[in-house]
Amino acid sequence: MRSSERWREGWGTVRAGAEARPSDVGGGATSGDLSCGRCGRACRARELDRHLWCEACIAAARAQASGVGWKVGGVMAAVLAGWIYFAQRPSAMLIGGWIGAVLATFWLGSRAGRELCYGVLRFRHRPR
Repeated sequence: MRSSERWREGWGTVRAGAEARPSDVGGGATSGDLSCGRCGRACRARELDRHLWCEACIAAARAQASGVGWKVGGVMAAVLAGWIYFAQRPSAMLIGGWIGAVLATFWLGSRAGRELCYGVLRFRHRPR
């Protein structure tokens, strides 16, 4: 059988919602049982996402990334506030605009930090 034919038939791949073959699972597990790529808990194939993580691990990684994201946003906002205060010397007339810029930096920095941290967590714990 050629490799293109095997690819069409789905050999060696595990799709969410599809039953896995024993050759995909390995180690004598029953058909359809896989282990989570992060915690190792045995789950049905349809309970895992495409990176082979269970729902509990996804929620835990999101929570961890959220905490790191808020810290990244806070650091970015503090750096911007320091630059505004020491380098720009803001006037009282435009203080609302500067505060808005710092708050926007805090929010956008926290979002970017959260997604970056979540991506790193997913990459470091990818299935082998």
